[in-house]
Amino acid sequence: MTSIIIKGAKTHNLKSIDIEIPRNKINVLVGVSGSGKSTIAYDIIAAEGQRQFLESISTFAARLLKRTGKPDIDSIKNLSPTISIDQKKLRGSPRSTVGTSTEIYTYLRLLFSRFGTDKDLSAGNFSFNNPKGACLKCKGLGAEYTIDPKSVLYFDKSLNEGASKINIFKPGSRYFNIIKISGKLDLDKPIKDYSDQELNFLLYSPKVILSNKEQGFIQSFSHEGIINRLTKRATDLRGMSENKEKSEKKYWIGGSCSSCNGGRLNQKALNSTINQKNIGQYSNMQLSEFISEIKKINNDGARELLDRIIETTKNLIDIDLGYLSLNRSLDTLSGGESQRLKLAREISSDLIEMVYILDEPTAGLHPKDRNNLINILRQLKQAGNTVVVVEHDDLVMQEADHIIEIGPGAGINGGNIVFEGTFNQLKKSLTSITGKYLNQARKLKVNVRGSEKYLTIQNAKTHNLKNINVKIPLGVFLSVTGVSGSGKSSLIIDEFVRQFPNEDIVLVDQSSLTGSVRGNIATYTGIFDEIRNIFAKENKVASSLFSSNSKGACPECKGIGFNKIDMHFMGDVKAECETCQGKKYKKEVLSYIYKEKNINDILDLTVIEAFNFFEQDEIKNKIKMLIDVGLGYLTLGQTHDTFSGGEAQRLKLASKLNKRGKIFILDEPTSGLHFSDIKTLLDLLNRIIDGGNSVIVIEHNLDVIQQSDWIIDLGPEGGERGGEIIAQGTPVEIAKNKKSVTGYYL
Repeated sequence: MTSIIIKGAKTHNLKSIDIEIPRNKINVLVGVSGSGKSTIAYDIIAAEGQRQFLESISTFAARLLKRTGKPDIDSIKNLSPTISIDQKKLRGSPRSTVGTSTEIYTYLRLLFSRFGTDKDLSAGNFSFNNPKGACLKCKGLGAEYTIDPKSVLYFDKSLNEGASKINIFKPGSRYFNIIKISGKLDLDKPIKDYSDQELNFLLYSPKVILSNKEQGFIQSFSHEGIINRLTKRATDLRGMSENKEKSEKKYWIGGSCSSCNGGRLNQKALNSTINQKNIGQYSNMQLSEFISEIKKINNDGARELLDRIIETTKNLIDIDLGYLSLNRSLDTLSGGESQRLKLAREISSDLIEMVYILDEPTAGLHPKDRNNLINILRQLKQAGNTVVVVEHDDLVMQEADHIIEIGPGAGINGGNIVFEGTFNQLKKSLTSITGKYLNQARKLKVNVRGSEKYLTIQNAKTHNLKNINVKIPLGVFLSVTGVSGSGKSSLIIDEFVRQFPNEDIVLVDQSSLTGSVRGNIATYTGIFDEIRNIFAKENKVASSLFSSNSKGACPECKGIGFNKIDMHFMGDVKAECETCQGKKYKKEVLSYIYKEKNINDILDLTVIEAFNFFEQDEIKNKIKMLIDVGLGYLTLGQTHDTFSGGEAQRLKLASKLNKRGKIFILDEPTSGLHFSDIKTLLDLLNRIIDGGNSVIVIEHNLDVIQQSDWIIDLGPEGGERGGEIIAQGTPVEIAKNKKSVTGYYL
């Protein structure tokens, strides 16, 4: 039983391939984005390992766990239970923290309840999620939020002219109409001419009930000031969608709660100390400092609790998360940080013969920080486990015992094995695209663009930023670099976006695409409306027939293409709809033709095929943008839930490409991208700049950084030891700067 053997893999784009994964080794899957790597790792190995494990346990236990259907393979042998560690962000309320998710805070609460100076307090008194412990002012969040009035209002405009930047207070909206009916404000007067009383009513009024007695009846309605409403929402995100949260977050200016100083607890709990420090002070320390302070606690009765706290904290530090604190909210972590946090939970496990599956674990890591991650992979292997990693990083490839390259292209052009072997064999391979790029020497950009216009970020203090001022050049390719936790996102996504609300900023981040299970490329780009109209005109029927969530939808699956089968105690399983065979539409709808294709045939076209098929400029122009960002291999009907992180980000980028005079901010755009995809991305970003835009990337990838016009390097380390500008300049200048860790690797 030396290998996991998969026969006849046909899932997604795989071409009925046979795959051999050596057990108790580090296996790395490489290839261009969309080639089929994640299909093998997650949709076959992870899914089948989970499915077969669940079949071995009682039906009572199995019904409580997530179930998956069998992947499209002929057979799989020698598989163990799998532990899948992906990059999905740990989304939750601000009350879910690093401390609560790792249970370090649970142990800390027990420590304080037993050995704190106040012996009358229980563990519940030290919980910020419990009314007995939560700070009365911030309700256990540890933060207070303020909003700059200038970020939400154009003071030179009147309300009728659209002075509000917040949609729910714009002309015609419900809250705008409430203000209008109240009669308390002149809607034609510029905001700058309002009295203090009028401005206070507009911005800071508490919730008040107003009434209108016109037309012979009484109508009641409530009004709350714009800033009051927004700050309330900032402290309670329950029920708020990710998109809604993101749109409002740019207005929030966060700071520690003035009552608990960020400790999240009430004064009674914070009065209890160990070694002259309260639980809030311990929880706000960055972990590298926290572990030192915990080791100073000398109490034999607490030894078991202290050992558990120290061991788990050390695991987090070993995986390069030592700059975080226990009180750090999970919803502020990046995808890479989330994955490393999940990985840290597994390090102390005593299980052996497991299969660990990781999705680009170097995401979000500076080149300096990769060695610690590689040590973790070695530990998992040495403990008798099999490691399967989807990765593009050359250092991880060097550590691999076995490399499999999937390709040669993406989508329908991928799905084949083009190489198997060691790293040295990969570099010599004539069939490997990856090997070709590994042999290329790194070249720093010499002919850089200059900038004549700057925007200056002033007094940046968000998170760990040390009250810094920095000039952001426009009209150039700017890379913001630094080790993990150095303050890159705080500087650009928090401070820059907030300080320049009137600039035309396009933020393209790593968040997943939202929408229903019917959402696909055609609907996202807006071309599906045009396509439905073409079919309606050609066949003289209503365009609504061609919508998969309208009257043309298959009545059995309601236009989704699959059914969830209730297996009672065995959980739910997805199965292709037998009525429409996954085609989503009624037979009648599929009989309508345009240029010898029905609506399902159109959705099965790749983006490149669709570009050649359609003649309409409106469709061709939008499809061309998808090709420009390297997504030509995807089909028009591919749904949002099947996109990789890199594909989702490039799809968002494609939807914004026709803009001019904008500032594009991209958060780690190389995540999930192969070397060849990065070259395509760089060509695209340079075209965006040459078209009159500015591009700012937050990035660790040296292939991108070396091609920048200007670099701002933060550090020197992460967390409290970061937040300063270490170096600024061209790639050549940064490479010569001995203070810059990024420069050393360049």
